[in-house]
Amino acid sequence: MVHSKNLSAVRELWKVRWLRSLIGVAAVCWLAIILYGSCSVISVWRRANHELKEMTLQNRLDHFRTDLKRYARDKGDLPQSLSEFREAGYASPLPDPITGYDDWQPQIGEDPSLIRGKKGVINVHSRSTEVSSRGTPYNTW
Repeated sequence: MVHSKNLSAVRELWKVRWLRSLIGVAAVCWLAIILYGSCSVISVWRRANHELKEMTLQNRLDHFRTDLKRYARDKGDLPQSLSEFREAGYASPLPDPITGYDDWQPQIGEDPSLIRGKKGVINVHSRSTEVSSRGTPYNTW
């Protein structure tokens, strides 16, 4: 009789240990699933944020270029700097979404639709040399 009580106690002890181990394994599995899901969500968020920055950059460059053409048409001349361009009311300070700063790179040259020999700002680019999702550096857009 004493032997069967000890055997029952040992069996109960093993059941409890087995159950605790099973709960531990299940908890680790759930934790792994949650962490994997979190990594996927973070990855999707980063990709979407990057795409938004690229779309914003393209939109701002398009606006700059449209406003540069309007400036040239209205004034019959090219702005000599971004400061002059902005002071004339054609563009407001906006940060480059890639660099995070209002540090645009003006391209100086001649506008063929104006009097030859007149130079000024004909284009604006990002200063970022990072490679875009298009496979080209942002400063070439």
